[in-house]
Amino acid sequence: MPMYYFHLYDDAPLRDDDGTELINLAAAHDHAAGVARELTFKSADFMQEKWSKWTMRVHDHEGTELFSLAMSDFEPGNHNP
Repeated sequence: MPMYYFHLYDDAPLRDDDGTELINLAAAHDHAAGVARELTFKSADFMQEKWSKWTMRVHDHEGTELFSLAMSDFEPGNHNP
């Protein structure tokens, strides 16, 4: 199964060096959305910055960016994709 890496970006990246093995890109997108929901539900900010300033970028094992999600889309009170 392919590996996917879920990096968080603000001014500097927080890299996911372990990655997650998932069956396909659709599963990676579902996983990213679930992680984003969980992170934003647990706190309004991260490292003293509002989630609205953060982006999750998902890469494959070669480092190619496959898609990104605005964390602000998953903040409580927003319509969650």
